[in-house]
Amino acid sequence: MLRLFIILLITLVSSIIQAQTTKRELLYRAQLNVEQEDYKEAEILYDSILLRDSINKKALNEFSEILISSKKFWKAKEILEKLQRIDTKNNFEPFTSLNLGIVNKQLGIYDIALEQFKKASSYIENSKFTQYKTKVNHEIESCVWALENKNDTLKYSINKLHGISSNDSEFGHSINGSMLIISSLKCNKCDDSTGFSVENYTNKLYTVKKENGTQLKEISSINSATNHTSNGTFSTDKMKFYYSSCSTNVNNKKCKILISNYKKGVWSKPDTLIGEINDNNYSYSMPSFGTIDGSDYLFFCSDIKTGMGGYDLYYGRIKNNSIEKVKPITYINSTENEISPFFDNTTSTLFFSSTWHNGYGGYDIYKTKFQPNQENEIINLGKPFNSSNNDTYIVKDSTNYYVTSNRNHTSENKTCCTDIYLLKPILEVKFDTTRQISKSDSLKLITENIRKNEKQKNINRLEQIIPVSLYFHNDIPNPKTKDSITHLNYLETYDDYIKMLSIYQKNYSNGLIGNEKNDAIYEINRFYSNNLQKGKKDLDDFLEILEIELEHGTSFEIIFKGYASPLAKSDYNQFLSKRRISSVRNYISFYKNGKLLKYMIPKANEPAKLIFKEEPFGEYKSTTLVSDNPNDLKNSVYSVKAANERKVEIIGFKVQ
Repeated sequence: MLRLFIILLITLVSSIIQAQTTKRELLYRAQLNVEQEDYKEAEILYDSILLRDSINKKALNEFSEILISSKKFWKAKEILEKLQRIDTKNNFEPFTSLNLGIVNKQLGIYDIALEQFKKASSYIENSKFTQYKTKVNHEIESCVWALENKNDTLKYSINKLHGISSNDSEFGHSINGSMLIISSLKCNKCDDSTGFSVENYTNKLYTVKKENGTQLKEISSINSATNHTSNGTFSTDKMKFYYSSCSTNVNNKKCKILISNYKKGVWSKPDTLIGEINDNNYSYSMPSFGTIDGSDYLFFCSDIKTGMGGYDLYYGRIKNNSIEKVKPITYINSTENEISPFFDNTTSTLFFSSTWHNGYGGYDIYKTKFQPNQENEIINLGKPFNSSNNDTYIVKDSTNYYVTSNRNHTSENKTCCTDIYLLKPILEVKFDTTRQISKSDSLKLITENIRKNEKQKNINRLEQIIPVSLYFHNDIPNPKTKDSITHLNYLETYDDYIKMLSIYQKNYSNGLIGNEKNDAIYEINRFYSNNLQKGKKDLDDFLEILEIELEHGTSFEIIFKGYASPLAKSDYNQFLSKRRISSVRNYISFYKNGKLLKYMIPKANEPAKLIFKEEPFGEYKSTTLVSDNPNDLKNSVYSVKAANERKVEIIGFKVQ
């Protein structure tokens, strides 16, 4: 008996040591991925660590940093709130509160952000982290500003530049006639299995039509096979093009400003800008050309050690391939980042983006009247130029503007990547008072203008709602079949799912005690309110706006994407994803007793006003961290991770 006890004890100790070693190995690998900026792989590893130890405070803290870097703010908010809840000794304060403030500000939840910043401030007052006092106090001031200005909107329409938006990131830089110079970060060798690695991605320059983004054409003669190429600006005479060339080496990400001569559509071999610039120890990028009082200047950003911190803005006199008398723009620069300058010659206005000056969150765009050696007021451009996300690379074209932003991206992570937005002033209807105009014509013009503005507002509202995520219980609807359609509609599956709350709470918390049990129940409750119920509300809000526009004659193509957890084989999951999409289509068909059905039926010689495009993805698109063991129902069916996989999303729409 004693011998058996010793054997069992040795086995137990060995298992504990092995588990701890595995945890340490995973943590080491995750931290290594962070150093290499491979956030995707790091996220997978931290997920795995927390599956083994859900209250590992160190892992939760590090994971939250990864999620913030990856711009996955909703998930970061969830992780940070959990860390704050279980960190009873406040070992990770004031940083948890500070990061929760930053995340909530990025999500536009300014009242909660302000609470967290104030909490961080109280911890700093009584701790050794007084060096963060300036940062926290500034965030409190900025949050108060955002709350006071959150409803202020300028009269500009804003729409993604059609024809180029994708799952990649696009950035707008400068204009040449009818063409917009952009750059795009594209994957060189990606497929569904390779995952993300920064070394697989290269930024290159392209030209596109500035009104619709079509005719994408690579500027191959100045793009590099080894470096990132971006941030271009033309000289006033359009004969020279200044741009950034940055190393793809994650351990030495230095940038230089290069020049290419441009004549009749032909780009010369690039030269490096010389003079007081391009020191190998620092980065120089994002050039913008401007003319002031007859002299040519180049504005750019750099991280040189004499700056105030992060990236700062500089300007210098430019002549051909050389720059001199380089100076920092001290009244703009801060301890954080100032980037993407753009100088408007017609108004002598310098536009730029910053994370420091009072704003809505992330990078905001600002303007200031600029004269060398003078200080002028810095003005936040307000909405819709800015959002709670990152808004950068403003370019002016007469009265129109182009802005690069990561708001409302089409991918699952809505803030992951950037798109280019075109902003146009909304013109008020003015009548010629020198001639007579009939009351009917006047009323018609007013009505048309009101309708045009209403349509644009509704399209913007639809873009803000997507993706609409709708969740399903395991193998629902029509379990254990290979049908691709169903007669059930989403409301029926939703009502059944809502009634299963206590079952999910019981099964997911099974075997846990104390705080771990409470955390499990809290996670289920959170999923039900923030995912399941929110998805249904988003769908109804989406359809309500859709109905208004369909009644006014607008045609839509709605794009669906289906998911399934990995409990079944991929081919079965493809049918299951199709059935789930079918149930949502059924719900749309019977919405308000079939009000939308007439738009789904084509008329003679006319296509339907409301059509659907399906992109079903089975298990091969779901995360490998979800259990596929049918005997492990707690994790394969009732876990939040599994529940998050079983969904249909409206990922986008096209106005026909």
